[in-house]
Amino acid sequence: MSDFFNDTIVDTFRDLGIPPFWVFFFLAFWTLAGITTTPVTFRSKRYNAYLGSVLGAPSGFAVGLLFLFCFGYWSDVSDFLWTNIGKPITPDLLRHMPFLGLLLGLGLSGAIAYTALIGAWMSIPARKPASTGPSANRPNLPTDYSVRVDKVTVRWQVTRVFRATASFAVAFLVLIPVIWMGMTAFKSQADAVASPPKLTFTPNLEGFVSQFWDHRDVKGEELEELRANEDDLSWQDKIMLDKEMTTTRTSDFALHLRNSLIIASTSTLLSVGFGLLAAYAFSRFNVPGEDDLLFFILSTRMLPPVVVTIPIFLMYRRIGLYDTHIGMIILYTAFNLSLSVWLLKGFIDEIPREYEEAALVDGYTRLQAFLRIVVPQAMTGIATTVVFCFIFAWNEYAFAIMLTSGDARTAPPSLPSKIGVGTTEWAAIAFGSLVFLIPVVIVTFALRQHLLRGVTFGAIRRG
Repeated sequence: MSDFFNDTIVDTFRDLGIPPFWVFFFLAFWTLAGITTTPVTFRSKRYNAYLGSVLGAPSGFAVGLLFLFCFGYWSDVSDFLWTNIGKPITPDLLRHMPFLGLLLGLGLSGAIAYTALIGAWMSIPARKPASTGPSANRPNLPTDYSVRVDKVTVRWQVTRVFRATASFAVAFLVLIPVIWMGMTAFKSQADAVASPPKLTFTPNLEGFVSQFWDHRDVKGEELEELRANEDDLSWQDKIMLDKEMTTTRTSDFALHLRNSLIIASTSTLLSVGFGLLAAYAFSRFNVPGEDDLLFFILSTRMLPPVVVTIPIFLMYRRIGLYDTHIGMIILYTAFNLSLSVWLLKGFIDEIPREYEEAALVDGYTRLQAFLRIVVPQAMTGIATTVVFCFIFAWNEYAFAIMLTSGDARTAPPSLPSKIGVGTTEWAAIAFGSLVFLIPVVIVTFALRQHLLRGVTFGAIRRG
């Protein structure tokens, strides 16, 4: 079966210019769409939902084939339109726009699939209920979940399921680079550079060792001696021995990760803290020249970092802040402050003043009202600002490469160091990138509840 699929279907679409990955992806997508949408039609007619899945799988597969044919033959369709309809658009434009083929395939196959579903729903006779009680005359199966009355129709349920399937497919596409990076991180060097790429491999920690330990080649007698005493070697040396290498010392990557964590966390706390105070002042008090000050704060982000790197480099060398943690923290705080002020001001403007006025009447000081009333209500804005400021400070490259050299160097400039004039250690780069990604994911995941919560939830609505 697999040989037939590879030799017939994959080769056919490869001749049309469609890579095997997209053949697998689109066939899997439409098959999954058929498996998840057709049970709704059968369930509404009192048939077993599994029957819909069984019939939906080949139907979705057929729709996927139709989609790929529309996508692959788009150039022929464009030639036909050019020859028989007219010449409003140049043929080269049509022939070299595969996105139009994607839209054609998606639109035509989706329309046929949707028409088939509606046709099946209208043509399949409803199954008579087994019971003869009061519920026997109901047209559909009872709904066992909470849903609005106008959202129990077959059309709405099919649309909802298809949207969920499409969202899953898009999410998978977006995560393909991350998934591939995670796979490459645990490949050997030979598997990482294999062509065609390997989807199945034996995981190992070669990338981890290459990233966190410096190593060198060993040849001749030294290599034979290491192999003879392999049992006495450390675990990382045993891994590197297969590559005819040995570790020399721990690399600076762990130090760079620590620097990134210190600089990004401290600058984020300072920028959000100062930005919250400034945003509250702009939102609640009449500040002279408020518009000019807000524009000045925003103007600090108008120039890209690379433009101001040289002046800052000269200034830092003169005052002794070059390659220091405090220098990078001050710089990142200054650049993040404009984003922090503007984001938080918008959130605080939406918080009704009545809460603070009531607290002041009850005897709270202005600071107490700010800490106990405004800050909890603005927690969504604070969480959003923390995420954006942390991502900028964590990923920033231009300042880090120009203003640091060793003691305060962060992780982004150290990752490309594995790309040398010789063999590029893709497994080590992938492992370092995977480790570098984890703190951002943790911060975003930890603040997800605040990111999803409304700012004025339960607040006073003003007319």
